[in-house]
Amino acid sequence: MAAQKWYDKSGFIVLIEVFYLLVLFMVALVYLTGLRSQLPVTLPDSFGPVAAGVLWFGALGGVIISLSGTVDHRNDWDPGLKYWHITRPFIGAALAIISVLIFQAGVLSLAANPAPTSNPTPSQGSSNPQNLLYYLIAFVVGYREETFRELIKRLVDVILTPGGGAPPPVISRLNPLKGKKAGGDKVTIKGSGFTNTTIVKFGPASAPNFQVDSDIQITATTPPGTAGTVNVTVTARGSSATGGEFTYT
Repeated sequence: MAAQKWYDKSGFIVLIEVFYLLVLFMVALVYLTGLRSQLPVTLPDSFGPVAAGVLWFGALGGVIISLSGTVDHRNDWDPGLKYWHITRPFIGAALAIISVLIFQAGVLSLAANPAPTSNPTPSQGSSNPQNLLYYLIAFVVGYREETFRELIKRLVDVILTPGGGAPPPVISRLNPLKGKKAGGDKVTIKGSGFTNTTIVKFGPASAPNFQVDSDIQITATTPPGTAGTVNVTVTARGSSATGGEFTYT
């Protein structure tokens, strides 16, 4: 087997995430200490109705979940996930903006006035509870962006599904991606629409045991198989989804 390249190792991703944390720390210093006035460019307090701090907290949540995930899986690191980890702060910031806009739209529908003011200055401290709420939402979404994306997909499916029926299951990711031919490995299946799942298959063989952890996650035990790659199939509410490849070794 060819040696794993240095940029495919988990240690490289840890260094990237630590670099992101340093950048976020410096950005926070610039905003909180008044150094913005000494910069040659003007840094905005907000982007339209969204305070600049929303992006910061969304990115922070993304970096923290990526860093903790990389450390937790250092012994079973999948190099194919490196791009997911590298882009986490940017995805977290983008989804934080979307989540806050959705929240603002919901509050607006109740005839409230949710528009945040500009970021508090050092003299103001934390006197803006409206922005603090948005920062909390941004951090949570950045930290659990996968759950937020699945919720948005479910919402869209409910809106667009004729007759209001439940959307079919969707498989987005497996972890781990390989296991023993003898079976017995625990595999986490990520996706959506897993409520009331009745069958989980690895190729033609049904999983001997599986547990529906939530609508977006199943933990299944692999059945015995032959060396090679098979597709995983989940059946729920009469609909089936095939996605992800599992390799027996």
